[in-house]
Amino acid sequence: MTTLLAILLSVAAVAAVEAALYASRFARERREAELKRRISAIAHDAPEVDRDALLRRTRFARSPLLESMLRQFGPARRLETLIEQADSNVTVAQLVCWSLGLAGTVVFLALAIGRLALLAVAVAAAVAPTLWLLQARARRSHRISEQLPEALEMMSRSLRAGHALSAAFELVAHEMPEPVAVEFARAFEEQRLGLSFDEAVRRMAMRAPSNGDVKIFAISAVIQRETGGNLAEVMDNIAHTIRERYRFHGKLRALTAEGRASALVLGALPFFIALVLAILNPEYIGKLVSEPLGNAILAFGFTSWLVGQVVLFRMTKVEV
Repeated sequence: MTTLLAILLSVAAVAAVEAALYASRFARERREAELKRRISAIAHDAPEVDRDALLRRTRFARSPLLESMLRQFGPARRLETLIEQADSNVTVAQLVCWSLGLAGTVVFLALAIGRLALLAVAVAAAVAPTLWLLQARARRSHRISEQLPEALEMMSRSLRAGHALSAAFELVAHEMPEPVAVEFARAFEEQRLGLSFDEAVRRMAMRAPSNGDVKIFAISAVIQRETGGNLAEVMDNIAHTIRERYRFHGKLRALTAEGRASALVLGALPFFIALVLAILNPEYIGKLVSEPLGNAILAFGFTSWLVGQVVLFRMTKVEV
Protein backbone atom coordinates (compact mmCIF):
# COMPACT_ATOMS: atom_id res chain seq x y z
CA MET A 1 0.00 0.00 0.00
CA THR A 2 2.86 2.36 0.83
CA THR A 3 4.59 1.60 -2.46
CA LEU A 4 1.39 2.21 -4.44
CA LEU A 5 0.82 5.49 -2.62
CA ALA A 6 4.40 6.57 -3.34
CA ILE A 7 3.96 5.77 -7.03
CA LEU A 8 0.70 7.71 -7.21
CA LEU A 9 2.21 10.70 -5.46
CA SER A 10 5.22 10.62 -7.80
CA VAL A 11 2.96 10.55 -10.87
CA ALA A 12 0.90 13.41 -9.42
CA ALA A 13 4.05 15.45 -8.77
CA VAL A 14 5.29 14.93 -12.34
CA ALA A 15 1.87 15.88 -13.71
CA ALA A 16 1.80 19.00 -11.54
CA VAL A 17 5.24 20.08 -12.79
CA GLU A 18 4.19 19.53 -16.41
CA ALA A 19 0.99 21.49 -15.86
CA ALA A 20 2.91 24.35 -14.26
CA LEU A 21 5.36 24.48 -17.19
CA TYR A 22 2.57 24.51 -19.78
CA ALA A 23 0.64 27.14 -17.82
CA SER A 24 3.76 29.32 -17.55
CA ARG A 25 4.40 29.09 -21.30
CA PHE A 26 0.76 29.84 -22.07
CA ALA A 27 0.78 32.89 -19.78
CA ARG A 28 4.03 34.14 -21.35
CA GLU A 29 2.64 33.84 -24.87
CA ARG A 30 -0.52 35.68 -23.84
CA ARG A 31 1.53 38.49 -22.29
CA GLU A 32 3.55 38.85 -25.49
CA ALA A 33 0.39 39.03 -27.58
CA GLU A 34 -1.08 41.60 -25.18
CA LEU A 35 2.07 43.72 -25.39
CA LYS A 36 1.96 43.72 -29.20
CA ARG A 37 -1.69 44.78 -29.11
CA ARG A 38 -0.98 47.65 -26.71
CA ILE A 39 2.09 48.93 -28.53
CA SER A 40 0.38 48.74 -31.93
CA ALA A 41 -2.41 50.92 -30.54
CA ILE A 42 -0.13 53.97 -30.53
CA ALA A 43 1.81 53.23 -33.72
CA HIS A 44 2.02 56.22 -36.05
CA ASP A 45 1.05 54.19 -39.09
CA ALA A 46 -1.79 52.32 -37.36
CA PRO A 47 -5.34 52.87 -38.61
CA GLU A 48 -8.07 54.27 -36.43
CA VAL A 49 -8.13 52.18 -33.29
CA ASP A 50 -9.95 52.23 -30.04
CA ARG A 51 -7.67 54.21 -27.71
CA ASP A 52 -9.10 52.35 -24.74
CA ALA A 53 -7.43 49.21 -26.11
CA LEU A 54 -4.06 50.36 -24.78
CA LEU A 55 -5.32 50.66 -21.23
CA ARG A 56 -5.74 47.44 -19.34
CA ARG A 57 -9.35 46.35 -19.08
CA THR A 58 -10.22 45.91 -15.44
CA ARG A 59 -11.94 42.56 -15.21
CA PHE A 60 -13.22 40.90 -12.11
CA ALA A 61 -14.89 38.07 -14.04
CA ARG A 62 -15.88 37.15 -17.57
CA SER A 63 -19.54 37.17 -16.58
CA PRO A 64 -20.94 40.71 -16.30
CA LEU A 65 -23.25 39.63 -13.47
CA LEU A 66 -20.43 38.08 -11.46
CA GLU A 67 -18.20 41.09 -12.19
CA SER A 68 -20.81 43.50 -10.83
CA MET A 69 -21.09 41.38 -7.68
CA LEU A 70 -17.33 41.17 -7.10
CA ARG A 71 -16.90 44.93 -7.49
CA GLN A 72 -18.84 45.39 -4.26
CA PHE A 73 -16.24 43.57 -2.13
CA GLY A 74 -13.09 45.28 -0.89
CA PRO A 75 -10.89 42.15 -0.98
CA ALA A 76 -11.90 41.57 -4.61
CA ARG A 77 -10.89 45.13 -5.51
CA ARG A 78 -7.54 44.67 -3.78
CA LEU A 79 -6.96 41.43 -5.70
CA GLU A 80 -7.81 43.24 -8.94
CA THR A 81 -5.23 45.91 -8.09
CA LEU A 82 -2.65 43.19 -7.42
CA ILE A 83 -3.46 41.59 -10.79
CA GLU A 84 -2.95 44.93 -12.53
CA GLN A 85 0.36 45.52 -10.77
CA ALA A 86 1.52 42.04 -11.81
CA ASP A 87 0.30 42.73 -15.38
CA SER A 88 -1.46 39.37 -15.45
CA ASN A 89 -4.36 38.35 -17.66
CA VAL A 90 -6.20 36.36 -15.01
CA THR A 91 -9.40 37.62 -13.44
CA VAL A 92 -10.36 37.82 -9.78
CA ALA A 93 -12.90 35.04 -10.25
CA GLN A 94 -10.25 32.75 -11.78
CA LEU A 95 -7.83 33.51 -8.95
CA VAL A 96 -10.45 32.68 -6.33
CA CYS A 97 -11.40 29.48 -8.16
CA TRP A 98 -7.77 28.38 -8.33
CA SER A 99 -7.33 29.01 -4.62
CA LEU A 100 -10.47 27.11 -3.68
CA GLY A 101 -9.63 24.29 -6.11
CA LEU A 102 -6.13 23.80 -4.76
CA ALA A 103 -7.35 23.91 -1.17
CA GLY A 104 -10.17 21.46 -1.92
CA THR A 105 -7.76 19.07 -3.65
CA VAL A 106 -5.41 19.02 -0.68
CA VAL A 107 -8.30 18.55 1.74
CA PHE A 108 -9.58 15.64 -0.33
CA LEU A 109 -6.15 14.02 -0.39
CA ALA A 110 -5.77 14.57 3.34
CA LEU A 111 -9.10 12.88 4.07
CA ALA A 112 -8.41 10.08 1.59
CA ILE A 113 -4.97 9.34 3.00
CA GLY A 114 -6.14 9.79 6.56
CA ARG A 115 -3.54 12.38 7.50
CA LEU A 116 -5.33 15.33 9.05
CA ALA A 117 -1.98 17.03 9.43
CA LEU A 118 -2.12 17.72 5.70
CA LEU A 119 -4.96 20.17 6.30
CA ALA A 120 -2.32 22.78 7.01
CA VAL A 121 -1.07 22.26 3.47
CA ALA A 122 -4.56 23.12 2.22
CA VAL A 123 -4.16 26.64 3.59
CA ALA A 124 -0.83 26.97 1.79
CA ALA A 125 -2.42 25.69 -1.42
CA ALA A 126 -5.24 28.23 -1.09
CA VAL A 127 -2.87 31.19 -0.87
CA ALA A 128 -0.46 29.82 -3.51
CA PRO A 129 -2.09 31.68 -6.46
CA THR A 130 -1.96 34.98 -4.57
CA LEU A 131 1.67 34.36 -3.63
CA TRP A 132 2.38 33.61 -7.28
CA LEU A 133 0.87 36.97 -8.25
CA LEU A 134 2.97 38.75 -5.61
CA GLN A 135 6.09 37.08 -6.98
CA ALA A 136 5.09 38.02 -10.55
CA ARG A 137 4.63 41.63 -9.45
CA ALA A 138 8.06 41.62 -7.79
CA ARG A 139 9.73 40.20 -10.92
CA ARG A 140 8.01 42.78 -13.12
CA SER A 141 9.05 45.60 -10.78
CA HIS A 142 12.64 44.37 -10.91
CA ARG A 143 12.60 44.32 -14.72
CA ILE A 144 11.24 47.88 -14.76
CA SER A 145 14.12 49.03 -12.53
CA GLU A 146 16.63 47.33 -14.83
CA GLN A 147 15.18 49.01 -17.95
CA LEU A 148 14.46 52.39 -16.38
CA PRO A 149 17.98 53.91 -16.74
CA GLU A 150 17.99 53.35 -20.49
CA ALA A 151 14.44 54.71 -20.75
CA LEU A 152 15.37 57.84 -18.79
CA GLU A 153 18.43 58.46 -20.94
CA MET A 154 16.28 58.06 -24.06
CA MET A 155 13.83 60.62 -22.66
CA SER A 156 16.71 62.95 -21.79
CA ARG A 157 18.01 62.85 -25.37
CA SER A 158 14.50 63.47 -26.66
CA LEU A 159 14.06 66.51 -24.41
CA ARG A 160 17.44 67.93 -25.45
CA ALA A 161 16.36 67.54 -29.06
CA GLY A 162 13.44 69.88 -28.35
CA HIS A 163 10.61 67.35 -27.99
CA ALA A 164 7.85 67.70 -25.43
CA LEU A 165 7.73 65.45 -22.37
CA SER A 166 4.69 63.61 -23.73
CA ALA A 167 6.62 62.90 -26.95
CA ALA A 168 9.45 61.47 -24.83
CA PHE A 169 6.94 59.14 -23.17
CA GLU A 170 5.75 58.01 -26.59
CA LEU A 171 9.33 57.40 -27.74
CA VAL A 172 9.98 55.10 -24.78
CA ALA A 173 6.70 53.28 -25.48
CA HIS A 174 7.86 52.64 -29.06
CA GLU A 175 11.52 51.81 -28.57
CA MET A 176 11.85 50.09 -25.21
CA PRO A 177 10.94 46.44 -24.45
CA GLU A 178 8.33 45.15 -22.01
CA PRO A 179 7.46 46.02 -19.25
CA VAL A 180 8.77 49.58 -19.10
CA ALA A 181 7.32 50.27 -22.57
CA VAL A 182 3.87 49.27 -21.38
CA GLU A 183 4.01 51.57 -18.35
CA PHE A 184 5.14 54.61 -20.35
CA ALA A 185 2.60 53.79 -23.05
CA ARG A 186 -0.16 53.71 -20.44
CA ALA A 187 0.94 57.07 -19.01
CA PHE A 188 1.15 58.59 -22.50
CA GLU A 189 -2.26 57.30 -23.53
CA GLU A 190 -3.87 58.42 -20.28
CA GLN A 191 -2.68 61.94 -21.01
CA ARG A 192 -4.14 61.76 -24.51
CA LEU A 193 -7.43 60.67 -23.02
CA GLY A 194 -7.55 63.80 -20.86
CA LEU A 195 -5.80 62.84 -17.64
CA SER A 196 -3.36 65.35 -16.21
CA PHE A 197 0.36 64.62 -16.37
CA ASP A 198 0.70 64.53 -12.59
CA GLU A 199 -2.12 62.00 -12.25
CA ALA A 200 -0.79 59.82 -15.09
CA VAL A 201 2.67 59.68 -13.52
CA ARG A 202 1.17 59.01 -10.09
CA ARG A 203 -0.79 56.08 -11.48
CA MET A 204 2.36 54.71 -13.10
CA ALA A 205 4.06 54.76 -9.70
CA MET A 206 1.03 53.08 -8.10
CA ARG A 207 1.26 50.20 -10.58
CA ALA A 208 4.74 49.49 -9.16
CA PRO A 209 4.17 50.09 -5.42
CA SER A 210 7.44 48.54 -4.26
CA ASN A 211 9.61 50.22 -6.90
CA GLY A 212 11.44 53.19 -5.43
CA ASP A 213 13.08 54.09 -8.75
CA VAL A 214 9.75 54.76 -10.46
CA LYS A 215 8.62 56.82 -7.46
CA ILE A 216 11.79 58.94 -7.62
CA PHE A 217 11.21 59.56 -11.31
CA ALA A 218 7.54 60.43 -10.75
CA ILE A 219 8.32 62.86 -7.92
CA SER A 220 11.13 64.49 -9.88
CA ALA A 221 8.99 64.93 -12.99
CA VAL A 222 6.07 66.42 -11.04
CA ILE A 223 8.29 68.81 -9.04
CA GLN A 224 10.12 69.93 -12.19
CA ARG A 225 6.86 70.82 -13.92
CA GLU A 226 5.85 72.93 -10.92
CA THR A 227 9.16 74.66 -10.16
CA GLY A 228 11.03 74.50 -13.46
CA GLY A 229 14.57 73.31 -14.08
CA ASN A 230 16.55 71.06 -16.39
CA LEU A 231 14.53 67.85 -16.46
CA ALA A 232 16.94 66.20 -18.91
CA GLU A 233 19.81 66.60 -16.44
CA VAL A 234 17.63 65.30 -13.61
CA MET A 235 16.80 62.18 -15.64
CA ASP A 236 20.47 61.60 -16.44
CA ASN A 237 21.33 61.83 -12.74
CA ILE A 238 18.56 59.39 -11.79
CA ALA A 239 19.70 56.94 -14.49
CA HIS A 240 23.33 57.19 -13.28
CA THR A 241 22.27 56.61 -9.65
CA ILE A 242 20.21 53.54 -10.56
CA ARG A 243 23.08 52.06 -12.61
CA GLU A 244 25.61 52.63 -9.84
CA ARG A 245 23.31 51.02 -7.30
CA TYR A 246 22.82 47.96 -9.50
CA ARG A 247 26.59 47.73 -10.02
CA PHE A 248 27.11 47.84 -6.25
CA HIS A 249 24.43 45.22 -5.60
CA GLY A 250 25.96 43.02 -8.29
CA LYS A 251 29.30 43.08 -6.48
CA LEU A 252 27.53 42.43 -3.20
CA ARG A 253 25.71 39.40 -4.62
CA ALA A 254 29.00 38.04 -5.92
CA LEU A 255 30.60 38.39 -2.50
CA THR A 256 27.67 36.66 -0.74
CA ALA A 257 27.18 33.93 -3.36
CA GLU A 258 29.07 31.35 -1.30
CA GLY A 259 26.81 31.92 1.72
CA ARG A 260 23.65 31.60 -0.36
CA ALA A 261 24.92 28.43 -2.00
CA SER A 262 25.71 26.96 1.42
CA ALA A 263 22.21 27.81 2.63
CA LEU A 264 20.66 26.09 -0.40
CA VAL A 265 22.80 22.96 0.02
CA LEU A 266 22.14 22.70 3.76
CA GLY A 267 18.43 23.35 3.20
CA ALA A 268 18.13 20.62 0.56
CA LEU A 269 20.23 18.08 2.47
CA PRO A 270 17.49 16.88 4.92
CA PHE A 271 15.03 16.28 2.08
CA PHE A 272 17.66 14.41 0.07
CA ILE A 273 18.51 12.19 3.04
CA ALA A 274 14.80 11.54 3.67
CA LEU A 275 14.33 10.53 0.03
CA VAL A 276 17.31 8.16 0.15
CA LEU A 277 16.05 6.56 3.36
CA ALA A 278 12.55 6.23 1.93
CA ILE A 279 13.99 4.28 -1.01
CA LEU A 280 16.48 2.14 0.91
CA ASN A 281 14.54 1.54 4.13
CA PRO A 282 10.92 2.76 3.93
CA GLU A 283 9.92 1.01 7.19
CA TYR A 284 12.55 2.93 9.11
CA ILE A 285 11.54 6.39 7.97
CA GLY A 286 7.86 5.49 7.87
CA LYS A 287 7.79 5.59 11.68
CA LEU A 288 8.08 9.37 11.45
CA VAL A 289 4.64 9.41 9.86
CA SER A 290 2.93 6.48 11.53
CA GLU A 291 4.05 6.95 15.15
CA PRO A 292 2.97 9.88 17.39
CA LEU A 293 6.53 10.36 18.61
CA GLY A 294 7.71 10.35 15.01
CA ASN A 295 5.18 13.07 14.17
CA ALA A 296 6.51 15.19 17.02
CA ILE A 297 10.10 14.66 15.87
CA LEU A 298 9.10 15.54 12.30
CA ALA A 299 7.35 18.73 13.41
CA PHE A 300 10.31 19.77 15.57
CA GLY A 301 12.75 19.02 12.76
CA PHE A 302 10.75 21.00 10.22
CA THR A 303 10.51 23.96 12.59
CA SER A 304 14.24 23.84 13.22
CA TRP A 305 14.84 23.67 9.46
CA LEU A 306 12.74 26.79 8.89
CA VAL A 307 14.55 28.71 11.63
CA GLY A 308 17.92 27.63 10.26
CA GLN A 309 17.03 28.70 6.73
CA VAL A 310 15.90 32.12 7.92
CA VAL A 311 19.12 32.58 9.91
CA LEU A 312 21.33 31.44 7.02
CA PHE A 313 19.70 33.74 4.49
CA ARG A 314 19.69 36.69 6.86
CA MET A 315 23.42 36.19 7.31
CA THR A 316 23.83 36.82 3.57
CA LYS A 317 21.78 40.03 3.66
CA VAL A 318 23.82 43.19 4.03
CA GLU A 319 22.08 46.39 5.06
CA VAL A 320 23.09 49.26 2.81
